Amino acid sequence: MAPELEIRELRTDELAAAGGVAGRALADNPTFRWAAGDNPISRIGGALDLFVGFMEGMSTPQLGARLSRHVVGVCGAAPPGACVGSLVPDELRALPAEVGPPGDESRAGFLWSLFATHDLDERHWHVGPVSVEPGLQGQGVGGALLRPFCARMDDEGEIAWLETDKPENVVFYRRHGFDVAEEVETHGLVTWFMRRAPR
Repeated sequence: MAPELEIRELRTDELAAAGGVAGRALADNPTFRWAAGDNPISRIGGALDLFVGFMEGMSTPQLGARLSRHVVGVCGAAPPGACVGSLVPDELRALPAEVGPPGDESRAGFLWSLFATHDLDERHWHVGPVSVEPGLQGQGVGGALLRPFCARMDDEGEIAWLETDKPENVVFYRRHGFDVAEEVETHGLVTWFMRRAPR
């Protein structure tokens, strides 16, 4: 008998596994390829380091998808006042006119500045990462994670905000009530910033 998918808040000791899912799922996305380059070892290693550390640093409960005893999906979200727009210092907000080659630290700095300067001024929850184990993508796991999160935002009257770099993700998030607030193209990279008002 096939195991059932369980959607629930992750325990603290499961956050690193959730970050691993995000690292594997997002390492090939346009933004990460733009920042880290095509070398899979450095790119995937960097993605795992980034997202495992990011998830382990989350202070509020995060939603996860579990299959048997394994974390296979995550819907991360930073509460109001704890997202990139609040945490990036003012001196790092200015977008540099030029960036170095893939793998150069200037590219990561550029991305943090991009996200911070396009962060929503209103009170909001900043969504991400929303990621599913690569072998399970397209099976409805992402929607199963996002639905209870959006229901919580509706119940609490909260705005949700995110950025994404793939047109198919724009379609996915629109199905869950997000609207494109801004589309930014710079240095060959396209980023969609999306907002969801509570229902």
